[in-house]
Amino acid sequence: MFVENYRLDTMIGGQAQTVIPYPKISDEDWRKWKAFLPVRSELLCKKVLLHKSKTFVETVYGIPCDVCDEMVRGASHFEEIEVWGQREIRKDPVAVGLTGNGERYLICRWGMDKLVPFEKIKSRFWLYHIQNFGVMLLTSEKFWLSGAAVTILRSFTSQRGRRDRDRDLARPRPR
Repeated sequence: MFVENYRLDTMIGGQAQTVIPYPKISDEDWRKWKAFLPVRSELLCKKVLLHKSKTFVETVYGIPCDVCDEMVRGASHFEEIEVWGQREIRKDPVAVGLTGNGERYLICRWGMDKLVPFEKIKSRFWLYHIQNFGVMLLTSEKFWLSGAAVTILRSFTSQRGRRDRDRDLARPRPR
C-alpha cells in the first residue's frame, strides 16, 4: 500500500506557519483532480472521525489504517472530509478536507500501486475529461432513450419509403 501524506509540519519558532497544516487546492488544480478522480465515494463529518474508532472507519468505509490516522489528525481543521476516487476499483483515491467556506485542502492519497504523480495528472487532464464525458454519456438515460427514438423513427421512415417505392414500381407505366 502506498500512502502520500501532505501534512505540512513546518514550524518556525514553535509556531506553525499556517492555521491549516495542509496544502490548499486551487480551483484550477481541483478541476484536474476531479477529472482524474470524478467520483466522491465518501463524505465524512468531523464527528465520525473524532468519535468513532479507527477500526470502525476502516471497516465501514474501507479506508486503510494509515489514511484513517491522517484523516483523524486533520479532522479538527475541517468541517468535512471527502474521499474522491475513480469509477473503477478504488484506484488512487484522495482525501480532501473541506472548510466552512468551501475551500479544499489535500490531506493524503493512497493506492495499491505506485501513485500517479500530479504533474502527469495535469498533463493528461484533457484525456481524463474526455473519458469522463464518454462514461457520463453512456450512462445517461437520455442518451439511450434518444438513441432508441432515432432508431425507431429511422426504421419507420425506411419502411414507409420502401412501401412507397414498391407501390410506384407496381403501377403500370404509361407508354
